[in-house]
Amino acid sequence: MEEINLYDLLRFYAKRWLTIAIAAMIGAIISITYTYFIQQPQYKSSATILLVGADHSSSNQGSVTLNNYVKLFTSRRVLDPVITNNDYSEDYKTLSGNTTAENVKNTDIINVSMSTSNPKTSKALLESAIQEFEKQSKSLYGNSSVKISVVDSADTPNSPSNIKPLQQIGLVTAASVALTIIVLFFIYDYRKSQLIAQTKPKIAKYN
Repeated sequence: MEEINLYDLLRFYAKRWLTIAIAAMIGAIISITYTYFIQQPQYKSSATILLVGADHSSSNQGSVTLNNYVKLFTSRRVLDPVITNNDYSEDYKTLSGNTTAENVKNTDIINVSMSTSNPKTSKALLESAIQEFEKQSKSLYGNSSVKISVVDSADTPNSPSNIKPLQQIGLVTAASVALTIIVLFFIYDYRKSQLIAQTKPKIAKYN
């Protein structure tokens, strides 16, 4: 690769501003089409659960207890009845993949959520999951000292959690411009190399 003259390169880009602009427009059109007409929106309903009376006599004991409850929430024991009771069309694998349960560090709080393509369905499934979670906890642990309390009930999401129009459109548009600039750079470098290759024999001839 020959030495690049920055001024010549910028002039080369400036002369092809229309190509870069068209690439940006194509990228924007593609991202808008995908975002608004192809991408499947997912609505996430969230809730907060508090485990009252969890044993913290040792740090390890408390951690194990919390992890057990977190895993229980996304287990078949809880989600299979949710699918059946709500006539949900998807299987356990799909629902569990769209279900989260996370313990807030250094607390007895578990944040839970469920995502589906319908906001009301997301809320209904999460409410059902919390009820089933309480039921299965009692079935497994009996008269445990740990009591499950719902701090924040399942909400009805107002907007999709997986679609961010401005970020997606901006990212694809920027990527299109960057790709076009890279391609133009290789074209510039190739043409310059060809020009130098054609010039050298003439210089040698005169020498």
